[in-house]
Amino acid sequence: MKREQFELLAPGGDLDSIKAAIAAGADAIYCGLDRFNARNRATNLTLDNLNGVLELAHQHQCKIFLTLNVLILESEIPAIVRLLSQLNTTKIDGVIVQDMGLAYLLKHYFPELDVHASTQLNTHNEGQILFLNQLGASRVNLSRELNIKEIKHLAQFGLKHDVMMEVFVHGSYCIGFSGLCYISSARNGASGNRGRCSQPCREQYETTQTGNDYPLNLKDNSAFGDLEALVDAGVYSLKVEGRIKKSHYVFTVVDNWRKQIDRLCDGETLSSDTTELYTVFNRDFSNAFLQADFGKSMYIDNPRDNAVTHFSKVYGATSEEQIKRVKTKLYDDKTDIIQRVAKETADFDITGSNHNGSSLKGAIDTPQIEKLSHHQPLSATPNLSVLISSKEDLELLNNGNADFYYQLPMGMKSELSSLVELFTEHPMLKPYFPAILIGDDFDAAIEFMEAVQPDLLITNNSGIAYQAKQLGLGWIAGPHMNTTNSFAMYCQQQEFLASGAFISNELSKKQIRHIKRPENFRTFYSIYHPNTLLTSRQCLFQQTEGCKKIKVNKGCLRKCEKRTSIINLKDNPYVVQKHKGSHNSIYSEHNVLNLELLTDYPELFTDVLIDLRDIQTETQLLVEKEELITLFEQALQNNMTDSNAIQLIQSKVAPTANKQYFKGV
Repeated sequence: MKREQFELLAPGGDLDSIKAAIAAGADAIYCGLDRFNARNRATNLTLDNLNGVLELAHQHQCKIFLTLNVLILESEIPAIVRLLSQLNTTKIDGVIVQDMGLAYLLKHYFPELDVHASTQLNTHNEGQILFLNQLGASRVNLSRELNIKEIKHLAQFGLKHDVMMEVFVHGSYCIGFSGLCYISSARNGASGNRGRCSQPCREQYETTQTGNDYPLNLKDNSAFGDLEALVDAGVYSLKVEGRIKKSHYVFTVVDNWRKQIDRLCDGETLSSDTTELYTVFNRDFSNAFLQADFGKSMYIDNPRDNAVTHFSKVYGATSEEQIKRVKTKLYDDKTDIIQRVAKETADFDITGSNHNGSSLKGAIDTPQIEKLSHHQPLSATPNLSVLISSKEDLELLNNGNADFYYQLPMGMKSELSSLVELFTEHPMLKPYFPAILIGDDFDAAIEFMEAVQPDLLITNNSGIAYQAKQLGLGWIAGPHMNTTNSFAMYCQQQEFLASGAFISNELSKKQIRHIKRPENFRTFYSIYHPNTLLTSRQCLFQQTEGCKKIKVNKGCLRKCEKRTSIINLKDNPYVVQKHKGSHNSIYSEHNVLNLELLTDYPELFTDVLIDLRDIQTETQLLVEKEELITLFEQALQNNMTDSNAIQLIQSKVAPTANKQYFKGV
């Protein structure tokens, strides 16, 4: 093994952590500026000290990647173009992105900047890798939920297409798929897609039936013993999580991984000693996703540091005095680490940029970005689309002029033949693809598209978008593709021949204001829907109402149908629901109803959607679905000025919520 085959990628939340990572032997560091990055709670860098950091890192053969991995608002496009122009004058080694509009700008105006796809893009199938490769991504950070077999398949596929794979090997696990978690956003506008997650999954809930107070809290990820398997899989970058962790944490984790990689390269026996990893912050460790062996064992009913508990067990400490000695030793050990880091970084200077006068502030040449023309006035009222999920609702197809979409399962493989039959029998029905399609289920989704050849589909997964283009099918970017600016839509249209896109429901009225619809492009908005807060590959019933199984197996995805609720001590209850064929999801207590949108922006949206899937929240339908569709059609026909129809909708669908439209992200 050669060291050049791997990259040890470390977090750099502040200058001290960056120095610690360099001292510990990181090959590369990912860090953010004080804006446009997915860890706003980290101290981050400024443009003033970026060149100094680059100079120091490069002196130690360490690369610096800048995180620009947030969704970009329309009003921020000029600022992000200016920032990219400034970065283009530096020796930055790469930028990490989530937003499709930003990726488009980088490809066409800043091709010199190396682009990496963020974990927020939740990449887990071949089609997504091809999609991101077309946008110029040289590497992809894979979904944290994948197992080693799935990682190996994608890594080998990536190698054939000159895309390297990056995998998280240590640090926090999220309970939900990254980029698809809106729980913090819905609660207080602190969007994870804007780097402001308030971590409600780590908070206390009303004690569940299983006796748990922290039912969404997972142990930390550690693949320390899985290095050989990751190498065999063809993974290039081994990524440590922790941009809001302290410098002594970063040093300890990177140092341990550096030594482990060196042992492998030198043909030595790998270490199984995790003492130092347990000394710094941890919630205990698990590699269960990687081993495809996840379930109850991944949870821990305490979101705080587990170090004392761990070493109390190791030393058999049970009395108050014994535990006190454990705490004292831990304090001393951490102090030793802090002092070691201070000593090893004492000579690290990042003021070089100030000495050579290469500050990034001041005048800068920016490229002439193409002006996107304002959308043309609409010649007709918005078209109504209806989303359904049960065969019983197929009788609605004969109702009015609405387009009907059918929610496809995440477990496509087991239902492929029946779904092909269903869509063949109902040629007017259009498919609505989920955000998560892993492995065989993605392959089955492609088989479905080839067999059914729908004229138009909605997809929340970019892999399906890529395949739709290859097959010449019309496609719409769904709500969970997180479209927040005009350039994202322009990217979808120009690069992948999209027919339209949903504007993100995370945006406020004000944030939507300046978005421009590309010519010959449809703009959708979901005006009524159960609010999906997160989707998880983990079982959310293990810690809530209980489950006889101790771990998730293949039958769970296909067969399980359950519902419960959890109550956060800070705010509202959340609905936990698992449908047959799909992963677990959490929903807001009340459905979203936004009837103001079309009077606020009568010229922007060509289409609106109402979501009538069978998801049991506290919102009640007091009319039949057929009548509700008619009410929405009447309101749209009159440009939302029919107060009777609007009042009827509000009275027949209750209670509902619409706070996000006013607070945004």
